[in-house]
Amino acid sequence: MTDLQELEIIAQLVDSMEIALDSLEKSYSEKDAEKFNKLKEEILKFQSKINEILNNKLLTIDTEKK
Repeated sequence: MTDLQELEIIAQLVDSMEIALDSLEKSYSEKDAEKFNKLKEEILKFQSKINEILNNKLLTIDTEKK
């Protein structure tokens, strides 16, 4: 995967996370615990995927330096 592809994926994940955060705030204000928990899990998945991409990139950079 190229750097550009990785950046595009991260940007899409961040955009999706922002949308989910807006919905999370709405579900909180509406006291909709089920929707809130579902959105919270979705956001955590986005964060996990971003971390995975960045960690793989850091490992690649570290390996290339050796």
